[in-house]
Amino acid sequence: MKFIKKNKWALLASFFIPLLLMVIVLAMTGIYWGGSSRSILAGDAYHQYVAIHSLYRNILHSGGSSGFLYTFTSGLGLNLYAFSAYYMGSFLMPLTFFFDVKSMPDALYLLTILKFGLIGLSAFVSFKNMYQKLSKLIVLSISTAFALMSFLTSQLEITMWLDVFILLPLIIWGLHRLMDERKRWLYFVSLLILFIQNYYFGFMVAIFLVLYFLARMTYEKWSWTKVLDFVVSSALAGLSSLIMLLPMYLDLKSHNSDALSTLSGVFTENSHLFDLFAKNFVGTYDTTQFNAIPMIYVGMMPLALAILFFFTKSIRLRSKFAFLGIIAFFVASFYLQALDLLWQGMHSPNMFLHRYAFLFSLLLVLMALETLSRWEEIKTWHILTISLFLITGFLATLIFGHYKYVMTSQVMLTFLFGLAYLILSINSVRKWISAHLFVIILFVFMTVEAGVNALYQVQGIQKEWNFASRDYYNTQVNSIEPIANKVNELTGSGFARMDNTVPDTANDGMKYNFNALSQFSSVRNSNASSIMRQLGFHTDSTYLNLRYPGNTLLMDSIFGIKYNISQAQPPKFGFSPVSNALSNLSKNSNAMGLGVFVPNGFEDAKFTDKAQASSFINNQTALVNALTKSKTTFFTPFYTTSEETADKITGAGNSVTLTRPKTSTATDVSVTYGITVAANSQIYLSVPNITYLNSNAENTLITISDVSNPKMTRSLNSYYVGTNDTGSFLNLGSFSKETKLKVTLAFPENSQVTFDTTSFWRLDTEAYQKEMALLQSRSPKTEMIKNGVRMTYREKEKGDIFLTIPYDKGWSAKVDGKKVAVSKAQSGFMKVSVPAGSHRLELKFFPNGLKEGIICFILGILLFIGYNYFTNKPKKSGGTKNES
Repeated sequence: MKFIKKNKWALLASFFIPLLLMVIVLAMTGIYWGGSSRSILAGDAYHQYVAIHSLYRNILHSGGSSGFLYTFTSGLGLNLYAFSAYYMGSFLMPLTFFFDVKSMPDALYLLTILKFGLIGLSAFVSFKNMYQKLSKLIVLSISTAFALMSFLTSQLEITMWLDVFILLPLIIWGLHRLMDERKRWLYFVSLLILFIQNYYFGFMVAIFLVLYFLARMTYEKWSWTKVLDFVVSSALAGLSSLIMLLPMYLDLKSHNSDALSTLSGVFTENSHLFDLFAKNFVGTYDTTQFNAIPMIYVGMMPLALAILFFFTKSIRLRSKFAFLGIIAFFVASFYLQALDLLWQGMHSPNMFLHRYAFLFSLLLVLMALETLSRWEEIKTWHILTISLFLITGFLATLIFGHYKYVMTSQVMLTFLFGLAYLILSINSVRKWISAHLFVIILFVFMTVEAGVNALYQVQGIQKEWNFASRDYYNTQVNSIEPIANKVNELTGSGFARMDNTVPDTANDGMKYNFNALSQFSSVRNSNASSIMRQLGFHTDSTYLNLRYPGNTLLMDSIFGIKYNISQAQPPKFGFSPVSNALSNLSKNSNAMGLGVFVPNGFEDAKFTDKAQASSFINNQTALVNALTKSKTTFFTPFYTTSEETADKITGAGNSVTLTRPKTSTATDVSVTYGITVAANSQIYLSVPNITYLNSNAENTLITISDVSNPKMTRSLNSYYVGTNDTGSFLNLGSFSKETKLKVTLAFPENSQVTFDTTSFWRLDTEAYQKEMALLQSRSPKTEMIKNGVRMTYREKEKGDIFLTIPYDKGWSAKVDGKKVAVSKAQSGFMKVSVPAGSHRLELKFFPNGLKEGIICFILGILLFIGYNYFTNKPKKSGGTKNES
C-alpha cells in the first residue's frame, strides 16, 4: 500500500499512457470502439480468436452446463482443456461474458488495449521496485517503451501473446527478489501462472531466465544458496504447472503428428548482415509472414543505454562479458537455424518467425535500467562513441543493405530522435540542464517515439493482413447467427452437426455455437484428420486445417451433418429447406447421430492412402460397408460426351493447361463439358491440383445448365469455389431422371491454369437411401451432457457402437452405470462394445493426465511452501527470520 500511495499518479500513467497511445494509433488506422468501418480483426484474430472468445462466452452463458473440458464445435470434437492451454490463457477472458458474437470485435478491441495498459502497469511496478532510486518519469518512459515494443505492436492480432508480457516484468522482479533478498513467492507464482497460461512462451522464457540468472550471478560472489533457490523455485513452479502442461503434452503426443523440424541449412532464411540495425529504425516493418527478420525494436534510447552498459565502471568486467555472451547468443540464434529452432522447441513456426525475439528486447531494457541506475558514471565521450557506432551501423545498412521496407520517413525519424537523444544526453552528463528537466524531456520524446513506432507497426498490419471490414463481419453474423440459433432450437439437448458449404472461417462452429466438422487450430487431433483426408476432405500437411466443403452425401450422413448452410450450390439429394424464413438452411433426412451400432462388432475398413478421387471413393465405400456389413457399390465414374473451349489446351501425362489466346478479349479461361446424367443420381466433379497463374484470384466458377431440350438451355446453378480450401468433390446436383447437362469451369482473372485430369462421379441415390435407412435404424438416440454424451439404444444382438468422435484417452464409457472399454476404431475414431437389449451408454470426457496434473499442482505448491518456510526459518543461535 505504501508503494501505491507513493506512486499513485505514476501507476495510473503507466496504465493509461500505453492504452491511450494504442487507442490513438488504432483510431488513426480507422479502428475504434463501436462504429468504426474497420474492426481490430486481422489475420488469426478474424479466423481464430474471435471464434475462441465467442466459444468461451457461450460456455459462460451456459452456466458451465456444456463443460470446459470438451467441445463438439470444432473438428468433430476437441479436447478443450488442451486447447485452452494454447488459446485461452488470459485473466481477461471472463469479460467476454458481456458481449455477443456481433459485438465480439469490440470485445477484442477492449481486451487488446487493456492488455497494453496492463503491460505498462506491470512493467512500471516491476522496474520501479527493481530500481527504486530511478525517478518515476524515467521508469515510466522505459515501461512505455517496453509495452509498445515492435514485437507486440506488429503482432497485436495474436491477442493471446499479449498476456505473456503482463507477467514477464513480474517474473524478472521476482527473480531479483529471489537473488537479492531470498524472497521467492513472487517469482514462483508469476512463473507458475506463465507456464499455465502459455506453455509455448513459457519454454522460451525458461531458457532466458537461466541465461539471465547466470549473468546476474556475476555481479557478486558466487552463491550456491542462490543457485539452489533458483533451481528449486523454478522446478517446483514447473511441477505445479503440470496441472496444465501434462494433459497438454499427452494430447500433443497422442494426437498431433507434427514432427520436429529438420534443418534445411546452416543459416536462417532471408538473414543479412545488417538485420539488427534495419529493425532498429523507428517504425520499420517488413512482414510477419514468411522471410521475416526479428522484431526487436524497443526504442532508440533503450538501445543506446544498453550499449552504454559496457562503459559503466561499477559493473564488473566479468558481468559485461556475461551479458555480452547473452547478446551474442541471441544474435547467433537470429542467424543460425539450429539455435533459432532450439528457442522454439525445435519446431519451425508457421509465419510470425523468431518468436523469442521479444527476449532480446527485454534484455536491452534490463541493461538500459542498469545503465540509468549508474548514469553518473557516463561520460561525454561514452555517448559520442556509441553515437558514432550507431550512426555507422545505420548508414552501412542504408548503403550496403537490401532493406526496401526501410522508408525515407523512417530514416528521418530515426535521425531526428537520435539527434534529440544525443543532445539531451550530453546536456545531462555535462549538467547543462537539471536532472528534473532531463527526465521530463526524455519522457516526452520516448513516449512520442513509442507512439510513432506503434503507428507504423499497426499500419504495416493493415497493409499486409488487412483489418477486416466491420460491415463484412456484421453481414456474416447476420446471415449465420440466426441459422445457428434455429438449429440449436431444433436440436435442443439432442445432437446434430451442421456445416457451411461456403464458410466464413473454418471455426464458424466455435463462433456461432454449433457442432461442426471444420476446424483451423494449432491444437487438433491429427489422427482423426488423417482419416478425414483419406476420405477426401481437405486438410493440409500438418492437419492445421480440416475443411468441410467438397465432399459427398455419403460423408455428410456418416458424420452426422444433419444441417447445411447451403449458399448458391446445387441442391443435395435428401436435403430439404427447414423454413421459408431461413432459405439457406437445409436438413439432411439421411444423417446419422453421433454413433452407429454394428452387429457383432466393427472391423476397420482397409483404406488406400492415395490423393486421388478414385481412392477417396473406394475408402468412403469401404467405411460404409464396414458399418453395414455389406458390399454395396455406391459410386460409378462416367465420361463426358463433349469438351469445348476457346482457349489453347496443352499438357503432358495427366496434366492439362488452359491458356488464353493473346487475341482474346476474355478475362478468364474456361472449358465446358457435356455430360449425360443417369436417373436417380447425385453427381460430382473432381478437378485435382489446380494451379492458377494469378495467385490473387484462386477461384473457380462452376456453371451448370440443362440442355436436355435442344431448343432451350436452362441454367440450373452458377457458383464460385475457392478450390484451395475445398475437398475433392464439387457438387453438380441431384437428378431423379436422365438429364443432359453442360458444365462450365471458368477461372476468372486468370490467363492460364493447370489441373490434372478431371473425373465425373455418380452416386446411386437409391442404393444410398437404402443403406442410410439401415444405418439410421441402428443409430442410437444421442443427448448432450456436460463434457460428454448419453446414448440410448435397443438391439437384438451384441456389437459395437462406432462413434464419429476423434479417439482420445480422456474418454470413458459406462453402460447402465457399469464401466466399459473405449477402443480406437479406424485409426482415429472410437468404438464401444455393448450388449444386446435396451441400454444406456454414457460417454464422459476428462483429459488424460489431468488427475496426475492436479496431484502435481498441489504437491508442487506444498513443497514450495515447505522449502520456503524451512530455508527462511530463524536459526536457534538467535538469527532473525527473513521476510518472505
